[in-house]
Amino acid sequence: MPATTNYSTLTTDELVAENAKIKKQRVFWAFIIGAFMGVLFWAAISGASLIKLLILFVVFGILGSGGKKNEDNYKAIQAELSSRNLQP
Repeated sequence: MPATTNYSTLTTDELVAENAKIKKQRVFWAFIIGAFMGVLFWAAISGASLIKLLILFVVFGILGSGGKKNEDNYKAIQAELSSRNLQP
């Protein structure tokens, strides 16, 4: 969901479903970023050129921004669950 979603307008069931979806997305982003970090470190150790490392680093930054958006949505959902006295 976009970061502009107002989670306070969702019903409790929809909010719990969004929470489950975001948790799955967090695992996905953790895997993608971790795998990419492994590739970046492997390239650095194996003697890749500076240009290749710079390109990998820029792509890593772009991937990190997607993970950041997902994390912001997760925090918003957790805050809304807490405000409704539901178990996050």
